[in-house]
Amino acid sequence: MCFLRYFYPLIVILVSTSIEKSGSSNVINMKKETDKMPVFVGPIPNVTMALGRDANIPCLVNELGAYRAAWIRVETKAILTIHQHVITRNYRISLSHSDNRNFILHIKDVKESDRGGYMCQINTVPMISQVGYLDVLVPPDIIVDQSTSDIITREGTNVTLKCKAKGYPEPSISWRREDDEPIPLILGIGKKLISSSYEGESLNITRVTRVHMGAYLCIASNGVPPSVSRRVLLHVQFPPVLWVPNQLVGAHVGEIASLDCHSEAYPVSINFWKKTGSEVILSNKKFEVSSKEKSYKVHMRLSIRNLEKEDFGTYSCFAKNSLGSTQGSIRLYEIPVPTSISNHEAGNFKHMNGDFLKHQSRGSAKSSRGFGLEKDPPSVEATIENSAETRRSMTSLLTICFVIMNICVCTVI
Repeated sequence: MCFLRYFYPLIVILVSTSIEKSGSSNVINMKKETDKMPVFVGPIPNVTMALGRDANIPCLVNELGAYRAAWIRVETKAILTIHQHVITRNYRISLSHSDNRNFILHIKDVKESDRGGYMCQINTVPMISQVGYLDVLVPPDIIVDQSTSDIITREGTNVTLKCKAKGYPEPSISWRREDDEPIPLILGIGKKLISSSYEGESLNITRVTRVHMGAYLCIASNGVPPSVSRRVLLHVQFPPVLWVPNQLVGAHVGEIASLDCHSEAYPVSINFWKKTGSEVILSNKKFEVSSKEKSYKVHMRLSIRNLEKEDFGTYSCFAKNSLGSTQGSIRLYEIPVPTSISNHEAGNFKHMNGDFLKHQSRGSAKSSRGFGLEKDPPSVEATIENSAETRRSMTSLLTICFVIMNICVCTVI
């Protein structure tokens, strides 16, 4: 203890001297190392990535030396990585590095919250940094609770179909019919538009009719695949309407007759056939009842096999739904079977009437031969010659009459 008491000042002086020497040497070494300052090789690129993909943001530095590079989130000031170590607890973020100059920030399964700026910073004095931006694209998605569902309305009312969508960039909305039929719209007073598609969130239909009935597609797109669509059914209610193309139908006994009716109605109508004074007609060996449906239109057909005398008469087609009923009538009449005259009967008729040959000569060759006549009708040339002779005879007769009248006048005077 006495020894330390006497030599303590000397030890302090020696340690201080050693520290000063080592400190001065460290400063000299740092100055030598910092003669070359770090520089960025190029700007950090902006990265655009679709939602759910992996993003890579590079930072290239030359002459980094003993300095350290770090990645920092610009908006939150959160330190993500320092040199070769990941600091953040976000498991989707990682770092790859090489040659003490290439530091690449990896973000897996990018989300909308990852959109923003990322800074690569070097701890020089003063600090140097560069910023790159990550843009996250989000495909469109239709907001169901803010969009129109299926609609049932009465004919003549006004209808609005709405469709809302989200995404980045903001999606555009277009409407079209599922069957690619044009959409008739009324734009203001007296202005009508018929288009295969309509742009906008709201599709306004003024005084809706049965023509507007069908499925409509709301399509949202923003350039980020995939585009999405929503199907909206528009039902337009109206009472039945009937159209009968032929109200008179003729047929021969023994043939098959087909009667047609066209109906339009929504809700879909109940359709049936009746004959005046009888019950509803059902399909059997005599009758065949059929129908073809297309949307709100129905083509009804009644076929009657092997027609008999009692089958002719008036038939009615009926259409009924909850909004009303209507009917149409078709009269089925008999076409008589044509009768032919035999050659024997024609000969007997000729003997009964002596002037028959002379009368038939003025008819056509076809009608004469049909009755078994042997003499051919006069030709066109013969007819013209006879007419000329007749005119000459009449001219001569008129001349004689004129001369006689002059003689009579002179005698009287």
